[in-house]
Amino acid sequence: MRWVIHARPHVDRCACAWFVRRYVDPLATFEFVRRGEAIPKGATPFDVPGARLGHRGRKVSFDAFLAEYPQNDDALERIADLVRDIDLEEFRLPESRGLDTLLYGISLGELDDAVVLYRTAALFDALLRFFREEAGR
Repeated sequence: MRWVIHARPHVDRCACAWFVRRYVDPLATFEFVRRGEAIPKGATPFDVPGARLGHRGRKVSFDAFLAEYPQNDDALERIADLVRDIDLEEFRLPESRGLDTLLYGISLGELDDAVVLYRTAALFDALLRFFREEAGR
């Protein structure tokens, strides 16, 4: 399946792409458009204005994916809280500043958006493992 997002992904788009590959479509491909650029035909947009899988009020695109593709996993809900906290620039959670810094650092060092998605996926895999382990204590 082809998915479309704005170029230069950060927390919400990176988390959504990770979720898509992990839970929805492991063979997903991602295309990147600049703001205001047309969405290619046949592609599913997310985290762009007007997209079905996008922001709604204080809910971010990652929340829309969890609603559309429920997983019944508290660790994913913790990731959603973290993504929302960073994307809405609230920074209330203890992990927020660190994750934001790591994501920003990856994007600074890599101009290829597809590589940014690939590299940030490891961070979300690590968070998922950590939150699951923490819940097991």
